[in-house]
Amino acid sequence: MSEFSYVLRDKVMSGPHIRSSVTSLAIMKQVMIALLFPTVAAVYFFGFKVLILIVISILIANLLEMSWHYFRKKSDQSNDLTATITGWLLALTLPVTVPVWILIVGNFLAILFIKELSGGIGYNLFNPAVYARVLLKLFFSDWITNWVSPGTDVVTTATPLETIGYFRTTLPLDFYSWTDLFFGFNLGGPVGETSKAALILAFLYLVFKKIINPWVPLLVIFSCFGTMFLYSGDFRFASAHVLSGALVFAAIFMVTDYTTTPYTDRGKYLFAIGCGVLTAILRIIIDLPGGIGVAILLMNLLTPIINRYTMTRIYGS
Repeated sequence: MSEFSYVLRDKVMSGPHIRSSVTSLAIMKQVMIALLFPTVAAVYFFGFKVLILIVISILIANLLEMSWHYFRKKSDQSNDLTATITGWLLALTLPVTVPVWILIVGNFLAILFIKELSGGIGYNLFNPAVYARVLLKLFFSDWITNWVSPGTDVVTTATPLETIGYFRTTLPLDFYSWTDLFFGFNLGGPVGETSKAALILAFLYLVFKKIINPWVPLLVIFSCFGTMFLYSGDFRFASAHVLSGALVFAAIFMVTDYTTTPYTDRGKYLFAIGCGVLTAILRIIIDLPGGIGVAILLMNLLTPIINRYTMTRIYGS
């Protein structure tokens, strides 16, 4: 997996090289299969409108990318499925009530502003979907935090994370049950992030197909849990943070991004631990549900430094 990102972002140096039959297109196809797990759960809880939003988001992402390549007279790269993945991921991080124009703005930021202006796939410093999600939260919060409960009745509700962050150290008496948190029953929030059971199935699939390093998502989760436990001294409180918000979703689908994370396994582990610890700190000190997105962007900034100090030195240099 690491060899893939070497070729994309840096100059190809003299050999020897390790050749692999794994292509970026094959990897993206496996990620799409994994995304079906949270997508099915999202449709089960929030209805078929979720599918419509995902399809619209994917179409917008691909249309923007193809238009950019056409006007820039570049070869069309839309068949590598990276724009599809970005549009899909973005839709899953939003509520079912999100207006279409938010999808347009979000994909514009992700595809054009972050990915294409950087030079295309392999050259972007930040994860496009994460960057777009964070900016949407910052500038259009009223439109993307209109959380509703699962079901046909559109009932506005809060997310679990909104009741346990910002210097709190204990769970409210009327906090959600562990069953609800794990399976996604009765939870408001981003459509693709509510069911941790579905996300675990996606994680197992990606590990079984050897698409992701299993230690990367696990280190994100364990480091966030450990920081919360050290802060609160409460096992239940720290566990609730793991099962609330976008931590598990981002750990599986975003912290494992090939392009914007370090090359080496050692670097990836540092990156993952940084994401987990920063997420916990942001949840503690800032009234900011969604801290995992900011944490990933901050660690994206550190990726070149992590690469510098974790890359194996060439013998004799």
